[in-house]
Amino acid sequence: MSSNERRERLLQILKKSDEPVKGSELSAELQVSRQVVVKDIALLRASGIEILATSSGYIILNPVKDEFKIKCKNHNSDEELYDELQTIIDLGGRVKDVIVEHPTYGVLKAELNVSTNRDLKKFMEKATTNEFKQLSVLSPDYHIHTIEVSNKDIFEEIKKELRDKNILFE
Repeated sequence: MSSNERRERLLQILKKSDEPVKGSELSAELQVSRQVVVKDIALLRASGIEILATSSGYIILNPVKDEFKIKCKNHNSDEELYDELQTIIDLGGRVKDVIVEHPTYGVLKAELNVSTNRDLKKFMEKATTNEFKQLSVLSPDYHIHTIEVSNKDIFEEIKKELRDKNILFE
């Protein structure tokens, strides 16, 4: 295993753990010395990943999330838009953006960053009171969201629920 592969594996172990992981456990799992683990942790920190060293082991402060793209049917009402976004956040997702493919301008993207009911309420207030058109009206059939989740299982659950509600574009 290369050093990059080892650091990626170390990161995956920390991402999957909800509690601190001892350095000795990491070194045993990765089959390297404790000093190599310390150096790898330092390199991961230098790359911007917030890893905290505690007396109980290492833990990621702000876990790196998985991102997935999902295609949704365009909605005909504010209620459908609300239901789509509410479904995603209720199941633990964060809607980072909306992307449409415009026939003339190509790919257009807008940041949404909706992950809580408060975020959704603010977004819906803007959507209904400012009388702006949704970006999705620029594309005939569907729009795409980047969804951030803590693991792939949550994403699969979101997809299933959107499919069951006939929101998913397939």
